[in-house]
Amino acid sequence: MNEDSKISEVMSSLAPLIKGPAILDVGTGFGTGIAHLIKNRNYSIVSIDPEAWAFETIEREFRREIDENRLKLLKARAENIPFPDKHFNSSLALFSMHHLKNPAEGIREMERVTSGNIVVAEWGRESAGKYNPHSEDELSRIRENILEFANNEGYETRNNGLWYLVWKTK
Repeated sequence: MNEDSKISEVMSSLAPLIKGPAILDVGTGFGTGIAHLIKNRNYSIVSIDPEAWAFETIEREFRREIDENRLKLLKARAENIPFPDKHFNSSLALFSMHHLKNPAEGIREMERVTSGNIVVAEWGRESAGKYNPHSEDELSRIRENILEFANNEGYETRNNGLWYLVWKTK
């Protein structure tokens, strides 16, 4: 099983938690999350990433959705999202929090800009070297940070083996 098939599995699990129309996708990456979210024509998606290395490819792939104002790509950090409080109905971070030094800061900022549900899916330590290039130690450190924050802030959690889900519904 490759990373794309695992992400499809994850998106199926978290899809019921995403409520639109305004969706924030934290961590554009290769655009895999966008590809799943954009299927819902009622969604207007803003996808942020501090490194716009894949934006050109994503812009070509989703030109129609960008022209229809259903998708906007923005170079921005999860720890400082350039939108007003409660701007989005739902926020999603799909396998992107492990890139942050302190994921809790990114999730707290997602809370600030979101009026509704917040969903974080992240790799578990068992996925190290199989679905991503990260070490077990690195993924364990990130998991501890995320779960400590989630437990203190009233989030629900679910472990799915290779990945885990953290969410808060409002």
